[in-house]
Amino acid sequence: MLSKRQFWKYLTRLHRWIGMVLGVQILIWFLSGFFMSFFDIESVRGTHIAEKASFSLDLKSVKPLSDIGLKRVTNVALKGTAGGGAVYAVNGDNSTHYIDAETGDKWAGMTEKNIRLAASVYYTGDTMPISVRQLFKTPIEYRGALPVWQVTYGDGPKTRLYLDAQTGELKAVRTWLWRVFDFMWMLHIMDYDDRDDINNWWLWLASFFAALFALSGLALVFHRTVLRPKAR
Repeated sequence: MLSKRQFWKYLTRLHRWIGMVLGVQILIWFLSGFFMSFFDIESVRGTHIAEKASFSLDLKSVKPLSDIGLKRVTNVALKGTAGGGAVYAVNGDNSTHYIDAETGDKWAGMTEKNIRLAASVYYTGDTMPISVRQLFKTPIEYRGALPVWQVTYGDGPKTRLYLDAQTGELKAVRTWLWRVFDFMWMLHIMDYDDRDDINNWWLWLASFFAALFALSGLALVFHRTVLRPKAR
């Protein structure tokens, strides 16, 4: 059984240790928040480096839906591709599949040649791609649907474009600024895996100890100003 003196002694130590740990995290919150507020969000997103564009459709060569014979369909969208072709994006049975709108066959997806053509339309710089590859594993900086084409440039911002494997649509623009911003965001919300979950255990734990630190501090102030006898 702890005496009153021991209780307040241990509470003081606990308060100090929690303060030291929280102090580090609070400093991280301040620094990451300052960094993120310093940059315009459009610059972070890279909208000045690559812009979305639509591709024209030759409706004369498109087969009508009645000739394709689709079943159990909830939604159909006709889209143009960078190679000049057209596809039907068919939603049904909790999935999306693509059909060649000119032949009615299953769409084979975008080729590297068509991806290069699409990237040249989106990209506003004057640098040629140094790498074009199709990814089947989600990189940490993309975190979108797979498969996806990654087009890498050797420019100053270290640009990477991510294009939809089915239509060539621009899905994401990534630069060195976006990567640093994303790292700071990870530190700020304390989500070290997906970097988009603000309801994670680390944040809950930090909030719990912050509340414990505040309560122990109030208790110590009350003890030293009210409960403890004043020295003569």
